[in-house]
Amino acid sequence: MIENEPNELTFIYHSDKNDDKKARAFIETIQTYKVKTLDLKKEALTETQLAEIATKMNVNVKALIDPTYKDRFESSNPKMMNGMSDNDLLITLKHEPILLNTPITIIGKKAYTYASAYDLLNKNTTTEGVERNADANKEEKRTPL
Repeated sequence: MIENEPNELTFIYHSDKNDDKKARAFIETIQTYKVKTLDLKKEALTETQLAEIATKMNVNVKALIDPTYKDRFESSNPKMMNGMSDNDLLITLKHEPILLNTPITIIGKKAYTYASAYDLLNKNTTTEGVERNADANKEEKRTPL
């Protein structure tokens, strides 16, 4: 499980992706949160942690696949992903972390992904709708970075 204390943010990225490195540089300048970083090139996520991230993002496991790396995943058979179970996808993501759609930030009980470092700079960690969500906890309702 990936848990944060109040005022903590977990940033998951892959250091082989240029946009992820740019986003990490920005995230590490944030002073309102203690930032924990997890480089998928150096540290692996378990299937349970990957499933937890999908749940925190409120998406299915297939949505965790990075669209810019989808061609590597589908390779010779574009229909392969459609026939895979969530468990198969989780195992694949565990062994091929470059396929995970990163960067991901985890704040409280929610996780967010960004299309690019630019996207991260132009959005705040409260993300649309979180402040109005009655189920959001205190740290999810924080003011913008």
